[in-house]
Amino acid sequence: MKTRLLSRQRQKGFSLVEVLVSVVILSVGILGVAGLQMLSLQQNRNSLFRADALLLGGDILDRMRANPLQNYAGVGFSDVPPSTADCVQEECTVLQMKDYDIALWRCSINHLDALNEPYSSCATLAVTGSLPGGQGAIVNDDDDALCAVETGETCVIVRWVDDTKGQTYSSVTLRTRMD
Repeated sequence: MKTRLLSRQRQKGFSLVEVLVSVVILSVGILGVAGLQMLSLQQNRNSLFRADALLLGGDILDRMRANPLQNYAGVGFSDVPPSTADCVQEECTVLQMKDYDIALWRCSINHLDALNEPYSSCATLAVTGSLPGGQGAIVNDDDDALCAVETGETCVIVRWVDDTKGQTYSSVTLRTRMD
């Protein structure tokens, strides 16, 4: 009976080792939650960029359908937005409207050049891009290196930089028939 009382008297509080182990377990849990939060933020960011790219791709397709007399294909990723008149403020020919549509679309994707300077046509149109390192291309059956299209199809590709180093692109590809 005496030994039982002595052992109870020795166990009155937590030892330093127990506290240390519980702090380590708690910190590992907090780091795990922080990692999940970071992953969630990255996925939300990618989802936002994908939604913007889909809207921009659909926008140029709608503009192409509204101006069926012009062939919009042949726009490459590295092409500079064309300088054009503002067809909202002025009356334009179908060719000027095509240039205006492409300039507005390209500036909405990304208004900065490779040196992070704004394109002059984007500054004139007062449009800023929404995709980091964004680029857009329009191809038809004449140039299927970027997008395997069939005769009569047009392909719109919108891509953006997906990592902090600027080396990986994510993209959205839309295909349609312009009949």
